[in-house]
Formats: sequence, C-alpha cells, structure tokens
Amino acid sequence: MRPTEWKTIAWNGVRFAVPGDWEPGRIGRRHLLFESEPGPVMEIKWGAVKGRFSRPRQLRELSRRIGRKRSAFQERALSGEWRTSLSGFEAAGFQWDAANERAEGVLLYCSACRTASLIQFFDRPETANIECNASRILASFRDHRSDGRVAWALYDIVALLPDSFVLERHRFEAGRFVLEFSGRRGRLALYRWAPAGVLLQKRSLADFAETHAGGTGLEFHGLTIAGHPAVEGRDPAPGGWAARLKTRLRIASFRRLRLWHVADHNRMLGVRLEGRRPINDSEMCALSDAYGMDDEKACAVLADPD
Repeated sequence: MRPTEWKTIAWNGVRFAVPGDWEPGRIGRRHLLFESEPGPVMEIKWGAVKGRFSRPRQLRELSRRIGRKRSAFQERALSGEWRTSLSGFEAAGFQWDAANERAEGVLLYCSACRTASLIQFFDRPETANIECNASRILASFRDHRSDGRVAWALYDIVALLPDSFVLERHRFEAGRFVLEFSGRRGRLALYRWAPAGVLLQKRSLADFAETHAGGTGLEFHGLTIAGHPAVEGRDPAPGGWAARLKTRLRIASFRRLRLWHVADHNRMLGVRLEGRRPINDSEMCALSDAYGMDDEKACAVLADPD
C-alpha cells in the first residue's frame, strides 16, 4: 500500500479511514493509538454511556487528566468542515499544548447508540497535513451499525461478526494474530498466521490446525473456502443415550474448526467455535464467510447498512 492511499480501520464498534502509512502503536479493547514515522499521530477512546451524558462534565474531567501532564487545555469551536463532518453527533472541540507537543480533538456523543468517543490528533512540526487528514478521518467516523453486526478490520484481516460476540482478548504477534470472543453461542476464535509457505513446510493444513489452533482430537476433512484449500475439524460423532443426556444437560462441549490457506497472500486463516450444543454447517459457513483478508472483505466493512 502506498502512503498516499487510505485504509479502513474497524475495531469493537467504531470504524473510520486513516492514511495508509499510519499503523497501530497501541491496541486496547476500546482504545487505539496510531503512529507514523515521526511518532504518534492520532488517539481514539470510546465507550458506552450509562445514565445521562454531560458534555461539560466530560470536558472538565478531560481537562483535569491533561492538566496532570502539565499541559494547557481549552475548549475550542469546531471548524466549519469538522462541524459538517460530525453533524450526526453531539460534538465539542478541544486543544492542549505541552512543551514539545500539541493536540486538537473532539469529544463526541451519539444518542442513537449512547456511545461517547474521544478523538485527538497530535500536531508536531514534522507532522504534515494533520488538519486535512483529521477532517477526512472525522468524516468517515461511525460508532455503530444498524444490522446487528460489528466490523473488525486491522492490519490485513477483516471480519463482520454478529454483535452477540464480545471481544475477550486479542494478540497481535509477529506471524500470529488471535482474536477471542465470547457470546451466547459459545466461544469464538479468529486466527491468522504468516508466512504460510514456511509454516506449512513438511506438514499438512490438518497437522497445523491440530497443533496450533486447538484442533487436538478433532477429525479433519478437506474442503474449499472462498476458492482456497481448507480443512475442517469436528469432534468424533458421539453416540448412545449418554451423549444425548449430556447435550440435554448442557454439560457437553462441542468444537468445530476451519483453517484455510490464502496462497496469494502467503497467509493462513482459521475460525474455531466451541459451545454447549452441536454446531451446524450453516453456523460454520457464516463465520468463515464473514472473515478474510482486507482486499476480499473490505467492501463489506466499508458498506454502511443505513
């Protein structure tokens, strides 16, 4: 991706576009910090509001937090361009100055989803086009969807999952990404490995799934997912009255796992679902169809269901 290109970021309910050379420097459940070559360029925090939202109270709290860093804080009027971009939100602008750093930002509240978001852009002498970039980012910002789904797009993976799955933990390590969710249906894990060509030397997809994706004890068979070679593993079929009793009492544990090789990206992707009742084919197809590489799935994330 050339630095002049932009990319979509979607994480735990929010989504927006950023320049292609901005990368996550810090990733929390509801916190993202982006960096470019000069250093930090943008930070966003968001969360659900319980009770009545008070913009003055939130700004006073923000002023106290920033003041502890010996920075001068003040509320500022939104520019006309920012005001137009944020017309769907209750919005307040602010800025702060420290010895070697300055930032401008907005505090947003969406009455439709009751989410408050803080977005700030760091302005340094070596940071170019920050005002132009900020306007475009704010124009692209969304904090909810209307179709009961949550978009996820970071680095080179994209997913569009039912909102019943709640993020529990995540790991972005060299060569290995893992997102783990919990929900009414059970526990879901999304995997991504690279470089696939090296990791699959002298071993099959099934072997890799068994040892690296929680597939121990599963029975595997081959299939195709989105045109890519894949394997699926499931627990050996139970039998007899004891298995039926365990299912009825919800003391059984069922697992299904899919793993596929995206050769043109030199990646492997995986989906694992565990629950207390049997997992049917349509559930696994829906989950694997909802997860992929950025160029395959980005349109679904970019699309606004409204």
